[in-house]
Amino acid sequence: MSRWSGQVVLVTGSARGIGFAIAEAFAQGGAHIVLSDVQEDLLSAARQKLSRYPGRVFTQVCDVSDASACEALIDAAQAEFGRLDVLVNNAGISIVAEFETCRPEAMKKLVEVNLLGSMYMSQAALPLIRAQRGSLVFVSSVSGIRAIPKGAIYSSSKAALRSFAESLRVELGPAGVHVGVVSPGFTTSDGAKTVMNGDGSPRPIERPAHDTPAGVAAQVVQLVRHRQRERVLTPLGKATAVLQRLSPWLLDKVLAGRELKN
Repeated sequence: MSRWSGQVVLVTGSARGIGFAIAEAFAQGGAHIVLSDVQEDLLSAARQKLSRYPGRVFTQVCDVSDASACEALIDAAQAEFGRLDVLVNNAGISIVAEFETCRPEAMKKLVEVNLLGSMYMSQAALPLIRAQRGSLVFVSSVSGIRAIPKGAIYSSSKAALRSFAESLRVELGPAGVHVGVVSPGFTTSDGAKTVMNGDGSPRPIERPAHDTPAGVAAQVVQLVRHRQRERVLTPLGKATAVLQRLSPWLLDKVLAGRELKN
């Protein structure tokens, strides 16, 4: 029997990129999958790609920044499968801009998706997760451990996710619920994906990648399998986490020097 056979895994922001790779990794292990995203056409394509695996696939459009939409998604998943074993809070957006240029509406949108979206989904899913003694997973970022220049808003939201997970871990541990955080570094992205400027307009992604969506997905699966607290990904990400703990002032200098070169 496959490792995840009979279990139900919901991944937000799963029409493409890291979210789809996570869903596919669990599908390969025999899980039933709930795909959710804001783009219906991409969801349909993702469902077709997962149809070759043994588990069933259910899709529903969901904007995680809308609490009622999160509740409706969980209700639909329960009606379809009768259970939920793993929720992976992956949906997120990014702003790359100097803080001074960031407009309130763009900041508000990012926080609503990255932080409140994970809160809304987790709260809606918790009764089902608790019933299965399942897993709540949060896709954070190395920049949630150490913020980077031009990433003040994004990094803040990812750091807040880690704090949120820490609180839930203590609250829900006695009920047998696993709470885990995965912190990827820069990851290869769909060529059509964009991030936001400070005013909310799109900008292309211009950064070197240190990991792949499949690599992140494999780490998420292992985190859930072993019910671990956190996985910090890539050698650079791990080095950053260590340096931030031991010598944050030195990391300040390193990041400031890189910013001057850019």
